[in-house]
Amino acid sequence: MPFQFKPDPNQDNLVIRPGMSAQQKGWIGRKQIERSQDARHEEAEEARTFERIRRRRELSLSQGLRKYRGRRDLTQDQMAEELGCSVRAYRGYESGERDMPSSLLLQILARGDVDIHDLLNVRRDPVAASTRDAVIDRYHQAINLFSERDLYLPVDAEEPARRIAGEITELGASETTSVPARVEEEWSHLEQWYQDGGWGWDADEDCRRAKQEEERRAQRRARYAENKCFD
Repeated sequence: MPFQFKPDPNQDNLVIRPGMSAQQKGWIGRKQIERSQDARHEEAEEARTFERIRRRRELSLSQGLRKYRGRRDLTQDQMAEELGCSVRAYRGYESGERDMPSSLLLQILARGDVDIHDLLNVRRDPVAASTRDAVIDRYHQAINLFSERDLYLPVDAEEPARRIAGEITELGASETTSVPARVEEEWSHLEQWYQDGGWGWDADEDCRRAKQEEERRAQRRARYAENKCFD
């Protein structure tokens, strides 16, 4: 009966050394990959957790309530009496342990001495609604003008259309550009790229992926050849 390798699942020293059997090398190689994947998953989950914490801190009714009450120089008992709720309930709202009813939020906003941004402890949107509407309108106008051209792929117009959409003075541009003129200018660059052999965004991305896959295969072949030398 051939020798059966029985690895220790808790083994920490996962190093491939000369003289090891192919079975040992294969097991250690798989464990190295598993531990690397587990580490990446843990890092990703930790990053997601920090991001959730950051967003909660930025959007915090409890902090907004404390700041609002402090500006008015009121105690928690006085705020609870003004809102018509129990002191215990209000303390829960301020600590974040309880969700505040929308009726109480509207009651505070109706006073007119605080806005929703301050109450939720978030920054105001620095871009005016009229500016956002202008950006969206310019983007759609640019996309429609690009669609009349001989595009290889519609997605090729996405990036230049986004550039054109943001070229208005309210967003920091020196002057608001003409959409038709800018489409003409951007199309001349895109058309030249096509003439030089560009395949379009999707095909270019496919080529990049194929090249990366071929590099990974070459690395696997090299590792396999190296391991064969130790057998």
